[in-house]
Amino acid sequence: MLIAVALLILIIAGVVVWLNVAAQAAVDASAMLTVYQPSATIAHGSSAASTATTGAVVRAGDTLATDAKGLAGITLPDGTLTRLAKGTTVTLDSAHFTKSGNLHDVSLTQQVGRIFTNVQHLVSGASFDVHGKAATASVRGTKFEVLIDAKGNMTVKVFAGTVILHNSSGSVTINAGQQATANADGTISAAGPIQPDPNDPFGPSLDASNAVSAGTTPGTEQDFIGASLHNGEHQVFTYSYAGGNLVRAALGYPGSSMKLTVKTPDNQKLEKTGKLPVIEIKNAAAGIYTIQVDGVSGLGTNGEEPFVAVASLESCGSADIEQNGAVHRGYSAQDLIAAVQQSGVSVSNLKLTISENSAAGAIITASGTYDGAGWSGSVVLVAHNGVFDIMPTSGTVFGMNVPAQQVVQQIAAAIGQDPSNVNPGFTIDRLFTCNSVMMVDGRAV
Repeated sequence: MLIAVALLILIIAGVVVWLNVAAQAAVDASAMLTVYQPSATIAHGSSAASTATTGAVVRAGDTLATDAKGLAGITLPDGTLTRLAKGTTVTLDSAHFTKSGNLHDVSLTQQVGRIFTNVQHLVSGASFDVHGKAATASVRGTKFEVLIDAKGNMTVKVFAGTVILHNSSGSVTINAGQQATANADGTISAAGPIQPDPNDPFGPSLDASNAVSAGTTPGTEQDFIGASLHNGEHQVFTYSYAGGNLVRAALGYPGSSMKLTVKTPDNQKLEKTGKLPVIEIKNAAAGIYTIQVDGVSGLGTNGEEPFVAVASLESCGSADIEQNGAVHRGYSAQDLIAAVQQSGVSVSNLKLTISENSAAGAIITASGTYDGAGWSGSVVLVAHNGVFDIMPTSGTVFGMNVPAQQVVQQIAAAIGQDPSNVNPGFTIDRLFTCNSVMMVDGRAV
């Protein structure tokens, strides 16, 4: 596996082919769809909408819609996540990488409904915009929500960072803890404190996520959204962890009473109830953790959707662990360079860097000399449906640019498989970087 990843980087420049092809100014970035609860649809460009399933690739021009029961989310390669509540329609207008692999720009158009977005770090000059009929929300921070009602009124809530809500009539800056509304007639309200909203589904999920994030490693969090739960019913989720430190789970839900249970690989059983039950396991054993949610009382005829967040503490260093079904790999730049040198590939002057800290995915940049040809390039690696998805963002040979799509073709020819579907021999649950180490967590097949 280690050599395979390193060789992908080596091939990135196309190995002295396509020397005279003009480079793209920016590379298209696609997103991955998760359908938490059916049903949702996806329409590619002007094509008719069809039923959407988890793992579908969302590209520029695609429109997603959830029905009265559907819940969905789209995740960009850097870990930026947009969740769609029930009755929501959103179009991904565009998304691009810079040649260095960072997210350059994202544009969404929201027709109706409610979304919650957690934007990862935006590099200098990057943009993230959500367009509505009444205004545009330009993001300068991380966590925010947009509600567009049937009349076209657009309300933006900011939980972390800053959002500028603007249209031809004016603008307002919304800071953390505030909300503002752009009305359908074009007027924009002043920013004020976030108002309680019993119909807002994102409050409990934000509480649960915040409860597990403190003291854990960014990138280890996995979120699970269950179907509507009724009294006496239960739902089960699983989380892989290679052991050594701690695992923390939290349950968020609108009201009533639910119970959170965590069963550990070493047969501990921990239970908690309450408004926001949190369970922490210290000196956590390696293996697969089972998280169960029970509906206790007061859930009503329609039930309530539980939101479970689980995160862990991991050591940011080289690792090769497989124990009790859990798999953990840690790859430093030196690990990859050593693998190339041991492979016997004729490469010299090899330099390689891994993005320092990313909650999802890894940007790997390399340069060197192969058979007398100087080359350089960057790729973004993400987890997609349990496998690696390798997305080149740039490549040069003899200082001349190679378009990313042609790099993809060259990689495919070199390794004999689709770069968007590279199987590491186990199921990948999480891929992120920590102190410039690529961390890969998963479970044995």
